Amino acid sequence: MKGLAHIVLTLATVLVILAPFTPSLLTITSIPAVITLLLGAFFGSLAPDIDKGKEAAIYHAELPGARGKKFPLTPVFGYALYYTCYKPLQVLFRIIFGKKIYAINGHRELPHSPIGILCISILVTGYIWLACFALSYVPYLYPLYNNYLIYVFGSAFLLGCFLHLLEDTCDNSGIHYFYPFSFSRLRGKIKGDGTDPRPKIFAVILLIAAVVLGGLSIGMAIPKQLAHPAALMVPIVLWIIFLKASGVPAKKEVWE
Repeated sequence: MKGLAHIVLTLATVLVILAPFTPSLLTITSIPAVITLLLGAFFGSLAPDIDKGKEAAIYHAELPGARGKKFPLTPVFGYALYYTCYKPLQVLFRIIFGKKIYAINGHRELPHSPIGILCISILVTGYIWLACFALSYVPYLYPLYNNYLIYVFGSAFLLGCFLHLLEDTCDNSGIHYFYPFSFSRLRGKIKGDGTDPRPKIFAVILLIAAVVLGGLSIGMAIPKQLAHPAALMVPIVLWIIFLKASGVPAKKEVWE
């Protein structure tokens, strides 16, 4: 899928997860965590495409579909991710598994696998922790040491990466979930060129679900004891429906 589809579907899913907790998230003390979470999910939604080449959205400041608006941190994060996470892990996997780790044609290799996004997310969290540890010695920056926002970002980044994989599972190139042990791909029937309307429909459904859950939460219609189950089950059920509507599992084999 295109970068814009990844961003919208990922952030819409995150909003569905957050919606049952709307009243508690609108407090001053919660806003830094919410912003950090959305930022982590945003970068995670683009991160797996670091194996795609320099045309990937993660390497450009221009936001996909934002009419020229830029977010300067995107290429900074993208190139840092490429050189400090992707390339070292690629070398390590090459040493362990040999040349078979490379995609037969195009991309969707290590960063497009569960083991890949897990390793990358651990490294990203570790690098941020080290940076905050070093900065904590600067006067007035001691609160950065082992700050909980580090783990909020790392968890949201991993979630964004995983949602990217789910979204790519819907298209006709698919994802190899057992890489590098198996290169069998789980795929759908959506064309990844952006012409298929289904990702847009999925995004609208997710946003409607987020608005409904948020409204119910504000109106106290969702008991506190049901907030966590709702945050978990609603996006899971919706994504199961989306995968089915995308034709997953499709039999056609397309290697990218």
